[in-house]
Amino acid sequence: MSVMDGQALCRRVCRAAYRPAGLALAVTLLACVGALLFRTPLRSRYWAWQVARSASPDGRAAALTLLCNAGDAGRWGTATLLASSDPELRQYGVVVLHHVRSDWSRRRLLDRLTDPDADVRELAALGLAIHRDPAALPELRRLYCAGDSAAAGAACLALERMGTPEAEAALAELAGQWVEAASRAALIDALESVGSVRCAAALLKLLDDHRPCTVAMRAERFLERFAPLAAAHGLVDGAMLQAATRPSAPRRPGTIAERAAAALAGLTGLGPSFASDMSEEERETAASVWRAWLEARLGAP
Repeated sequence: MSVMDGQALCRRVCRAAYRPAGLALAVTLLACVGALLFRTPLRSRYWAWQVARSASPDGRAAALTLLCNAGDAGRWGTATLLASSDPELRQYGVVVLHHVRSDWSRRRLLDRLTDPDADVRELAALGLAIHRDPAALPELRRLYCAGDSAAAGAACLALERMGTPEAEAALAELAGQWVEAASRAALIDALESVGSVRCAAALLKLLDDHRPCTVAMRAERFLERFAPLAAAHGLVDGAMLQAATRPSAPRRPGTIAERAAAALAGLTGLGPSFASDMSEEERETAASVWRAWLEARLGAP
């Protein structure tokens, strides 16, 4: 072998030796760059794990705070909580979404309006209200019209809590949609809570719906869920609790029309006699009282 051949062979051997080392260096550099770029998303998964596994409330709160502060960059961890089979963890995920304003977070909040857990649905409705994002209005209308009664109720709650003129208009428009009785009951609760003249006009449209409605009114549902807990912790007296949970009215509204009439009575301060088993003339007499109140407000300068 000549000297020239020996040098060429040496160079080939050196290049072959450097190739694996160069590849390893490139992989290491890529891993470092990836770790820098995805540092917060990767850590968010760990924070979600801490929220799920922490034995102390302080530790869970600290991890949840870090997720909230991460904003949209923490969506990997937030998505992990939202996908959990534990409703409490899904609630934490929705709380994080309250602090994230993006298309992704709005979509996730809308998805949670159909969650099987009532607390998750209410938190999602609250999140949409906090964001006050008009882009959510079409989907909320769709949920009311096409979703089940639980989703419709959550959509009404979100529109009610948004407190914008657009949300109020959407609520009023929904009174013209023919949906199941439970969904209309939720709409009546929302219209009564907003309590505007426009909402009163929407309630008038529901006075001809005489379908039975067995859904408890919002105040009754609130007492049913939270009053026993308050009594157990000594926050209220047992006798006061029993008095509060007894119906104050001699006859609980048993139809959609009667529920709308009760809402109108509370909103206007006028309570003419109204019941679905009355004659059409008697019901029209009551409706005319509320209609006159409405026309007076609409005609005011």
